[in-house]
Amino acid sequence: MTCRHFYQTLLLAACLLLGQLASLAQPDLTHTIRTANGLRFYTDRQQSQVYYYLPGDLVLGRRANGQPDLNFVLMRYDGALHESIGLRFRNILTMRLLLKPISADSLLAARRELEQQSGQVLLKPLPISQVEGLVVFTPIGQPDSARQVQKGELAVESDGGYSTAGTFWQERYFTLFLDINSAMLLREAFTKDLTAISFAWAFHCKGYTERRMLRAEGSSGLDSLFGDSFTEAVDTSAATDSASIREVVVKSDAFRLSVDTSRLSEHIRLINIDGDLPAGYALLNIRNYDFANNLRTDLYEKKVELQATGAGGNPVSAAVSFLAKDKDVTSINMRFRYAVRPDQPYRYRVRELLKDGREWVSDWQTISIWSSMLDVTTRPAPAPVQP
Repeated sequence: MTCRHFYQTLLLAACLLLGQLASLAQPDLTHTIRTANGLRFYTDRQQSQVYYYLPGDLVLGRRANGQPDLNFVLMRYDGALHESIGLRFRNILTMRLLLKPISADSLLAARRELEQQSGQVLLKPLPISQVEGLVVFTPIGQPDSARQVQKGELAVESDGGYSTAGTFWQERYFTLFLDINSAMLLREAFTKDLTAISFAWAFHCKGYTERRMLRAEGSSGLDSLFGDSFTEAVDTSAATDSASIREVVVKSDAFRLSVDTSRLSEHIRLINIDGDLPAGYALLNIRNYDFANNLRTDLYEKKVELQATGAGGNPVSAAVSFLAKDKDVTSINMRFRYAVRPDQPYRYRVRELLKDGREWVSDWQTISIWSSMLDVTTRPAPAPVQP
C-alpha cells in the first residue's frame, strides 16, 4: 500500500466514523417542543441531554445596491442555432437565499435556561434531510384556483451552502427552469408589480413521530396556500396511528416576491440569439438523490468530473462532489472557471468512493445538448424479463 493510499484510507475511516456518530441522532418529534430564550428545541430519544434547535428563517439575499438578488432570464434560439442545439427556449429563474443565523449568545442563553430545568444539556442543530422551495403565483386576471405552483431546486454553490457539525448552512441558490408559457406569465406578473408572487420553503427532518407535518408556519395566511404542496412530498404511504422513524416537514414559511418595476432590466432579461452562441461562464446544475433518498447505503462519495470546450478550443475541466454526510445537498451549481462554448458538446464521468474503500469510475458520457441540468442519481437495475 502506498503512503498516499494509506492516508486516503485513514481519512475515509475517520469520516465514516464521524458519519456513523451523526447517524445515531434520533430526534424525538412526538413530544411538544421545548422553548428557551425564544428558541424551539426537540430532544433526542437515546440521549436525554441532547437538545436540537431548529434552523432560522429563509430570506431573499440582497445585492450591494440593496436590490433583491433575483435574476430571471428568458432566452430564445432562432435559425441554425436552434437546429444545432435542439432548443428553442431556455428560461431560468435564480435567487440567492440566506438562512438567518442563530447567534451564539442566543444559544448560550437558551442553554442556561434549559439547564436550570433539566441539568447539563448539549445543543445541536436539528439534522435536516432536505429543503424544498416553491414559487407560486396567480396569472393576471385569473382566479386563485388557477395559481401556478413551480417547484425548483435549492443548490449549493459555495462553501456557505454546507452545514458543519455545529452550525447550519448559510446560503443556497434557488434555481427554477420554466416552460415558455409559465415563464411569460411569471414575467407579466413581475412587470405588473403584483404582490401575488410568493416563495415558499420547507425543512424536512427524519425523526421519531406519528405525524407527516409538525409545523407549517406562515405569514398572512400563506400556510394554508402551501401546506398541501409540501405535504404531497412527504411519505403518505406510512400509517399515522403509531410513531416510527419517518421524514416530516418540521418548519415551513413563505414570503412575497417582488422587484422594483423601475429597475426591471436589472432582474429580468429577454435574450434573442439568432447567430453563434458566444462563449460564456456556463452554469450547470448537477443533481444527485442517492443520499437523500437512501438509494446507496454502500456509497460514501459521488464525484462528477466534467470537460467542456473552452473559448479557444482547448478542454476546460471541473468537478463537484456529493457526500454521504451532506444528505440534504441534492443539487450543486457548478460554474466553469473559464469561458466555455455551450454550443459544443460536453462530457462527464462519475467517480464513486465506496465505504469499504473501493473506487469505481464510469466511462465518459457525451452530452450534445446543454439543458443546464445533469442528474447523476443511481438508476435502478432493469427488471429481469420473464420467460
